[in-house]
Amino acid sequence: MAKQQATKKKTENKETAPKKKHYQNPTETWWGKLIVWIIVFGMVGLVILSFVLALIHGNA
Repeated sequence: MAKQQATKKKTENKETAPKKKHYQNPTETWWGKLIVWIIVFGMVGLVILSFVLALIHGNA
């Protein structure tokens, strides 16, 4: 009798336990997309800025 009650409690705890969240790709969220686009535009902007500055200073 006691064993049956103990096993029932264990199975109930497993069923009611919250599910763990798995890894989610950052590009699937709005903030992840925002960060990726900021990085991309920042890199492209720095390349263009450095080229313009090189032209101005006569190093190109």
